Amino acid sequence: MFKLLTTRTATRAQITPRLIQNAFESTTSATPVEQVPRFVTYAYFLARTANMSLPVYLDVKKNKAVKHTLIQRIEGDISKLRKELSDELGISASKIRVKPPRALKISGDHTEAIREWLTTKGF
Repeated sequence: MFKLLTTRTATRAQITPRLIQNAFESTTSATPVEQVPRFVTYAYFLARTANMSLPVYLDVKKNKAVKHTLIQRIEGDISKLRKELSDELGISASKIRVKPPRALKISGDHTEAIREWLTTKGF
């Protein structure tokens, strides 16, 4: 039985040329200019964590009575991100505070809304 399993599995040398050939074909295929994705640049950037999740956290204090949303790992213009959050999500600008060095602290639990908003923006 062991011999049967070893003869059916492909070696790394057999798989690699096919993968390289398929990758080459996908990059050389002609795509119309309309289908090429356009990259949007923002004045700020949010770096993802080590496990590739967005750096948006919920901070709970005083026996779950006080909740704050934290956005960390912000690079660039934090004030523009603060303004866009208040405009697009309807969060009052007085509830959004800049927390040095590269974070925002928002009063209330807005983690899900902010994560969805950031994913739609491409972060």
